[in-house]
Amino acid sequence: MKSKMWLVVLAVAGVSISGPMVKWSLACGASPVMIAFGRMLISAMVLLIPAWRSGEFQAVLHAPRRELALVSAAGLLLALHYSAWMTSLSHASTFVSTALVCTQPLFVAALSGILLHEPIRREAIPGAAVAVLGAVSIGLLSMGGEHGSAWGDVLALLGAAFIAGHWLCGRAVRRSLPALGYMAYVYSFTALCLLIIAPFSGGFTVTLPSLGGILVLALVCTLGGHALMSYLLGFVSADVVSFALLAEPIGAAVWALILFGEKVSPPLLFSGMVVIAGLVLYTLGEMRALRRENEAQRR
Repeated sequence: MKSKMWLVVLAVAGVSISGPMVKWSLACGASPVMIAFGRMLISAMVLLIPAWRSGEFQAVLHAPRRELALVSAAGLLLALHYSAWMTSLSHASTFVSTALVCTQPLFVAALSGILLHEPIRREAIPGAAVAVLGAVSIGLLSMGGEHGSAWGDVLALLGAAFIAGHWLCGRAVRRSLPALGYMAYVYSFTALCLLIIAPFSGGFTVTLPSLGGILVLALVCTLGGHALMSYLLGFVSADVVSFALLAEPIGAAVWALILFGEKVSPPLLFSGMVVIAGLVLYTLGEMRALRRENEAQRR
């Protein structure tokens, strides 16, 4: 178990460097959409061969029409997430952008209430309120020119909403579709969507220096971060993974400071920590509610 916890730490470190690597690639002259395209294309190419050999990719292709539509929607929403969030990094600090995009659980709860008629559990409401308060504080500081812009905050929040929709689509089909085939299809479809979006969002701009950052994003952040987290769900609880991922904004800020000397002002740092604290309270509330519901079912 200890070795698995070290893998959790490595996965969080991999995920955390995502924001700084996007900023690196942007500074090298690549457009946000092409950074995302390169990241997804490389990740898909790595996964397609084992997914095809195992027959899992074919299983997704031959899935019922409704499930295939949901998998494709998951890919489209992931493309929109990357487009919005990576663009936000041109207008906001790495810490702020990452903290705001990590509010995705709140969007999942909101969308679940609207689409699935699953209202937010009352135990989680205080945490959600605290996180929203922190996000509003970041927005007000950004409007005052505090290391960013309101537009960057809006894009990061849109990125959170799109990734929430992505997770909801994935949740609806992952019970019946194999994980490797699902990831290979989604990453491939996401790359295709980004290629279609590119002419309308920065063009096909990629520079040779930016390719290093894109390669790190694919191998370290996607495969060594998100995919590793998915693998670890078979050995550690989802609660451990959820809490570990809340450290991503802090890790991103540390990486940004090391790589670019990017500092966060005390007011923005405080507001970001309020967001993270709210998300911790929200996750704890969800866990308490689930335990209560499970105990009620056993009775």
